[in-house]
Amino acid sequence: MICLDSSRGPAGNPGTAPARALTGRSEDLMSAVEALQGGSHVAVFVLGDSGMGKSRLIDAVVGELGPEVTPVPIHGSASLTKVPYGVLGPFIVGLPVQEATSQLAVLRTLWAHLEEQKRATQKPLLLVVDDAHDLDEATAGILAELAAAGWAKLLVGAAARPGLPEPLLQLWFEGIAERHDLRPLTLAQTTEMLEGELGSQVLPNVAEILWEASGGNPMLLNGLLDDARNDGTLLRRNGVWLFTRHLNSHGDRLTDVVRRQLLLRSPEERQALNLVALAEPVSRELIESVAGEEAVGSLIDSELIRVTDTGTGELRLWHTVYGDTLRNLISPARSLQLRQSLLRKMDSEPTSAEGLLRQVSWSIECGAEVEDRQLLRAAVLASRLYEDELARKAAVLVKDPELQMAARAVIARTRYNASDYVAARDILDADFGQGNSIPGLLAGSLLWAATMSALGNTPAEIIKRAQVLRRAAERLAAARPDDAEAIHRATEERLEILEAMVLALAGEYAAAPAAAASTEDAAAGTPPSNTPPSDALPSNTLVQAFRLCLDAERLLAGGKGLSALAAMTRAIEAAGADHEELYFLTDFLVVRSAAAAIHSGDWQGAESLLTGFVAGSGPNLISFGGGVHAAHGIILLYQGKAAQALNTLSAALEALRLTDPQQLFALTAAMAFAAAAEVGAQTKAELLLADFEAAPAALPRYMRSLAAMAVVYGKARLGNYPGAIAELKRLGRPYPDVDTAGLELDALAFCLALGDTDSAPRLLELRAGLEGPRPAAICAYAAAISADNAADLLEAAKTCEAAELWAFAALAYDAAAHAYRAAGDTLRERMANSQRKRCLDRADDLPGDEAAKNDDSLGILTRRERDIVALAVRGLTDRQIAAELQVSVRTVEGHLYRSYAKLNVKGREQLPGIGGH
Repeated sequence: MICLDSSRGPAGNPGTAPARALTGRSEDLMSAVEALQGGSHVAVFVLGDSGMGKSRLIDAVVGELGPEVTPVPIHGSASLTKVPYGVLGPFIVGLPVQEATSQLAVLRTLWAHLEEQKRATQKPLLLVVDDAHDLDEATAGILAELAAAGWAKLLVGAAARPGLPEPLLQLWFEGIAERHDLRPLTLAQTTEMLEGELGSQVLPNVAEILWEASGGNPMLLNGLLDDARNDGTLLRRNGVWLFTRHLNSHGDRLTDVVRRQLLLRSPEERQALNLVALAEPVSRELIESVAGEEAVGSLIDSELIRVTDTGTGELRLWHTVYGDTLRNLISPARSLQLRQSLLRKMDSEPTSAEGLLRQVSWSIECGAEVEDRQLLRAAVLASRLYEDELARKAAVLVKDPELQMAARAVIARTRYNASDYVAARDILDADFGQGNSIPGLLAGSLLWAATMSALGNTPAEIIKRAQVLRRAAERLAAARPDDAEAIHRATEERLEILEAMVLALAGEYAAAPAAAASTEDAAAGTPPSNTPPSDALPSNTLVQAFRLCLDAERLLAGGKGLSALAAMTRAIEAAGADHEELYFLTDFLVVRSAAAAIHSGDWQGAESLLTGFVAGSGPNLISFGGGVHAAHGIILLYQGKAAQALNTLSAALEALRLTDPQQLFALTAAMAFAAAAEVGAQTKAELLLADFEAAPAALPRYMRSLAAMAVVYGKARLGNYPGAIAELKRLGRPYPDVDTAGLELDALAFCLALGDTDSAPRLLELRAGLEGPRPAAICAYAAAISADNAADLLEAAKTCEAAELWAFAALAYDAAAHAYRAAGDTLRERMANSQRKRCLDRADDLPGDEAAKNDDSLGILTRRERDIVALAVRGLTDRQIAAELQVSVRTVEGHLYRSYAKLNVKGREQLPGIGGH
């Protein structure tokens, strides 16, 4: 099978892989070391599939034991598996030939050799056995006897299949050996590995994409990481590592490994492997008919290919990342030859989308002809899967004039995917309203409208320009009178969808019809009083979905976040799963749903929405990942965790600079500016403000108001906006005749955070109409400061804590402490101050907290380094930190030393926060 053992470098030499492959195995490392140091175990076994880091872990264990042992390496060999004592040849070279098969003679000679080494070092023996699955039974028996007798200890690595020889396995059955089965890295372990390797902030979607692509295999992960850095797919921008395009899985590192291992396979196996790589998913029966059953069976046993559908016998590569590498190694001529050998035996076209894409891609690569409709279908599928390069290749090959307009729309879509809206508009503008059939007339029209919206055009402007479609429909109907009715009906339906969509994209809630009563009643579980009959709802489900989105936007601005979330749930149901041309609709719906959950303070609901989106995103995560992280950052900012919010929002901004399909850059920059101002990061704040001011103004109305508030708040925090309170209150009530209680809540919350207690009475007036734990907690604080009663302030603080609004909880406890001080109750004053400090700690660096002043420097630490520094600041020793985080003391020391260097301090006593304490 393809050897991907993480202890091997590109050329297969041991020890050349970077130590990062061990990341995530620290628990296994320490457990193995302790087992070998103790008296109850005589052996430690490390088992795992190829590439899981067995040899690297063994090397690390030997390194940890260091001067305590005399390591003696023994290597299993596949060529000597059937030769008794074959791998012990270097140790028994002096044994007479006639005694070479005598177990006793071999044991004596081996022991004499080992004793000589032990006498030279005066340290216990540790036999380090790699590739133990290739040991012959006789050698395995000798090693087991040595260990069982206590003459030496064993550290053994073996492949999970076929596993350990029986004599060694018996030691584990007897309970005197410890076994470690290495599993694929988890996402958390992958993140830790990347942070340790890259030494800077890593955008979360980088870890998610690499983890999914590698399947948690450390060697594949290392190969993908190296190739991504070398070809510019993974770049560091403003201190943040992010993907600039989709992951390349045929770089030099992986190609070298695959090329070398292909030489170990038979010609039939190579043919079968190449066919699966070129045609997957493909019928097992089909591959066997070309390459033979034996070759296919061998590849399955070696875990190079797998059967993914036992009913149809569908074959795929075991690791998807092998696919591009293998295909890249096949010449076009050989690829064409293989294609012809397979097509002769195929009796039908691929039925799955993936199969179609693979076949069309294969045909394009080897220069074979593909029918136009199949090319167009493949182009559409590829663009929906964000395989933009394949989509463009297929689209430009379409020759049929009737299909070329739809093909150009696909090319425009790939430009939209990359946020190149000007290029997308230019392509779509040229064809808009020019089609000579209904599909041609409507091709790309919704994408055109979305592109115009992204470029900042108002709904009125877009709808006015879209009338070109109606005039074109009249022209087409006159030319084709038999189809006139169908032409007009399809065009009017498209214009209806287009209008609903651009209004929803712009969030024009001020002009929306007051149809929210049904949604609010539905959320409350009561029959609506003025719900229109079901047949009065738009017949087109997309129109219904967009109108529900607009309704949700109005509800959100009115402070009814839970009702808005209910409306968005209905919109998602109405939209369905297949959005055809509106492939970005899922992203749009997730953004609006998350906004409703965040406004109301339903953090868990927001996280569930985002997590569910990430889990099903696949390649879309590169395009939309910045939006997901922006939402996480806004949650942190609302909770009062400004320093964490700044890190998360800054990382999100770097992703959004590359691609911003939902036009979230301006809002994210505004929120990041507010977070930077909150922690006193003046220089960072100025840069973020410049980002906001330079950003396109294509934000939805609600988000635009929210961004403006965040900027005013940030300026006030920096001390250069004396009219901030009045400006915030104005932004909270932009329309005198529209209910904007939700916007007013956000504005007054910012005012309260700035210390304006005069905002409290207005919040109490709004209280009854607001929904969700966040508005309830903020209003509870407003009520308490209005009453100026210590007991009420304590109760309000607890309410804020329950809502996870740590900054407001700290303010409430502070007000309670002042009230107790005024009453002369010093005991309760100290208690309130203690609770305030606890909330400030949870809030993570509010102004006045010493660590917050150093946020700019702490931001350069990795997540693990920040965790360790935080525990060091609390006074924990290195050993206590190691126990808390379940890592080795050496790992803690290493992270601390790197943190000292990054922070330019000499030691623990100079860490941010220590001086203040």
